[in-house]
Amino acid sequence: MAELFPLGASLANLATAAAAPNFELQFSQLQNTIIRRVNTEIARVNNTGASKRFEIEKLQKDGLKLADALPLIQAYREGNNNNLGQIELLQEDAAALAASLGTDDVDQAEVDAFNAQRDLIVEKLDNLFIFIHPDVVDGKAVQFLKEQVDTLNALTPVVGTQADNQAVINAVATFQDQLDTAFTVTQNTVDVALRLELGIQRKQAEVLTEFEELTTVEQARKAQEIENIKIDFANLLTAISLTFEANKSFAQELNKFLTPFVPEPGSILNIFT
Repeated sequence: MAELFPLGASLANLATAAAAPNFELQFSQLQNTIIRRVNTEIARVNNTGASKRFEIEKLQKDGLKLADALPLIQAYREGNNNNLGQIELLQEDAAALAASLGTDDVDQAEVDAFNAQRDLIVEKLDNLFIFIHPDVVDGKAVQFLKEQVDTLNALTPVVGTQADNQAVINAVATFQDQLDTAFTVTQNTVDVALRLELGIQRKQAEVLTEFEELTTVEQARKAQEIENIKIDFANLLTAISLTFEANKSFAQELNKFLTPFVPEPGSILNIFT
């Protein structure tokens, strides 16, 4: 019966020796499996919140549309503002054109002055640019002014009385009225464009604020959920490792129990062996 103890001890030693490498192999395989599971869970979390994702994508699209729209309305406003300054100068030139024929009989010098002033106005009309924006109705005031070039070129005063040049005088007065209308319409156009521009900038700020709030909350939620997943699986691995350590300690204690007692050399107990 005494032979049972050395055999039990040997088996216990063998089991203890084999347990560590077997556990390391199994633990490594389990760890790889858990890592894959963690990655799967993280991917699942990142793909959740479809409604929030759609909201974020919509905000991104809205932001891009506003970003594209802003420079267009800015260019439109600035272009019409430049035209407004040119029309104001044309009003002064038209007043000079009307005065060039005087208030009594017209002589050659006055005819020459009229023609020179008329040519100057035509040149300035050519320098006006037509700007179009789909969201602004401008009455085509500038375009209508530019169409008066042929009418102005056809004005040819003659040496003679005021009555002889009445048609020319009336045409100049009509042109002055057209300039006044164009100035008022263009001024309104600039104001409308400015309001649209400010409205786009305000919407951009609102979209940016909403986007930042939405993405921050969503990212925080996902980050916390992912962190929880990592903690759960880390705790699982720790529990498995602790279980192995407990089993290993039990095997070692069993090994001590099964190993025959051998007294120290010189001990009185040796007389009984």
